[in-house]
Amino acid sequence: MATTQKNEFPEALLPQPVPPESWECCGSECGDACILTIYYRDKAEYDAQQKRLREFLAQQEHF
Repeated sequence: MATTQKNEFPEALLPQPVPPESWECCGSECGDACILTIYYRDKAEYDAQQKRLREFLAQQEHF
C-alpha cells in the first residue's frame, strides 16, 4: 500500500489539455472518438483535479 506524506498531493498531476484547432474536427460525429469529446472529457478531469489541488493547498495553509 502506497503512503503519502501529509504535505504531498496524493495523485499525479494531469497535463493541461490543449484545445483542438477548428480544422481538427472532421464533423463526422465520431462519438467517443471525436477530438472535441476527448478534449472536453480531459478538460473536465483536469478542472476537477485543479479544484482538488486548490482545496488540498488551502488545507495545508492551516497547518
